Amino acid sequence: MKYLIISDTHGYYAELACILEAEKDIKDVIFLGDGLNDIRQAQLQFPDRNFICVKGNCDLWDKTESMKILTLEGHKVLITHGDGFDVKTSKLALRRTAINLGVEIALYGHTHRQYYEYLDGLYIFCPGSVKPETASAFNPSYGIMDFAEGYPNIYNCEINL
Repeated sequence: MKYLIISDTHGYYAELACILEAEKDIKDVIFLGDGLNDIRQAQLQFPDRNFICVKGNCDLWDKTESMKILTLEGHKVLITHGDGFDVKTSKLALRRTAINLGVEIALYGHTHRQYYEYLDGLYIFCPGSVKPETASAFNPSYGIMDFAEGYPNIYNCEINL
């Protein structure tokens, strides 16, 4: 089974809709915060999708949780926006929390930068941001997590605008 991983849409709904159209075979979407208004709109336009969301630091008005633990395909997964773990500075606090919670996969957003690490049985992944940023070396991006082989294959996809 595949999961679409998206973060930090920040009002760029057209880009989000393009991703959802391009990846129409993936029905489960994990959203890592900062753009819950965009997700609410997507839920109306794409009712066949299952959206699993956490809020980000720009979604303060929303009552959605800022962190969730899921079990996907038999793997324990932590999803969070990441601001509460200071991920812009280091992944250490996120790593420690993930280890203490016994998760195998930690997904976060907030940095707007793609990141992937596998170390000591823990995957840490950031899909980047849907938001175009001219000052960044990164193109807008999202992630896919695929369990077809029985283990998590997690990777980024860039959006060429």
